[in-house]
Order: sequence, then structure tokens, then C-alpha cells
Amino acid sequence: MKTHAPTQDNLNQLYKRLIIKHARNPKNFGRLGKDSILSEGINPLCGDKIRIYVNLNQNNIIQKICFEGTGCAISIASASLLTSTLEYQESNKAIKCAENLIKNLHNDSKSSINSIIHLDELKALEGVKDFPSRIKCATLGWQTFLSSFSDNNTVTTTE
Repeated sequence: MKTHAPTQDNLNQLYKRLIIKHARNPKNFGRLGKDSILSEGINPLCGDKIRIYVNLNQNNIIQKICFEGTGCAISIASASLLTSTLEYQESNKAIKCAENLIKNLHNDSKSSINSIIHLDELKALEGVKDFPSRIKCATLGWQTFLSSFSDNNTVTTTE
């Protein structure tokens, strides 16, 4: 049986359902203990605030990743997707995925989000491209995650 590539309408519908699903019932919402890596991010334009908690094992595998924060449905849903996507990934692979997603949503990259980690739900995040003012909401958690691995302990901002 021949399969067809998803149409733009199908992606838009998936995007809307995905945002509602993850915003209403975010995965991995909460905090981890003091031994976890903590990074904070803020989107001053929208008022979104996200904290990402990461626990790595001795092999640099993300053993647990959680988030907490307040914000619009897109920022909460995207952070929820981040945690469910990156948990149990090797940290370098997770970093590449986050970088790729951010580039893709900013139209800086022709490569697919799924080129690093194959997850259909991440592909649906591309629907945010139809709302350019909301791209910062969608990328806030991912930028915050990346700051977890930098030596800079400042709050990440989308501005």
C-alpha cells in the first residue's frame, strides 16, 4: 500500500491537537533534586518562564528531565515535547536535536527536525512557522535546555 506525505492541512491539524494535548497534560512537569542541572529561560515578550531540570548518568545519558513554569500553551506544550523526546538520549545527541529544532523553526535550516531523533510529534511543531510571533514561545524550552550545557549560569532569554 502506498503511503502519502502529510499535507499542510494535516500538519496544521496535528499541530493544533498536539499543542492542546501537551498544554493540558504536560509530560514530566515538576522539578528534580538539588543534584540536577538547572537552567532557566524567559520570553519577555510573552511572559513565558521555564525551568529545565536534567539528570545525567555517568555515560552522559539523560536519565531524567523535567520542567516547570508558566506560559502560553505553545511554550508549555513545546517544553513537554522536549522532555518526552530527550529523556534517555545521549547528551550530545539531545543537544544536536535541540539545535536542529531551533534552526528549523527559524527557517535557518532545510533539514528536518526528525533528522536527529525520529518523532512525528516534533514534525508537527513546524506548524508554529505559520505564526512567526509564536516561534519564540516554541523555542524557549529548547534554548533553555541548551543553556544547561553551557558554562554560563545566566537566565536564557528569547530576546
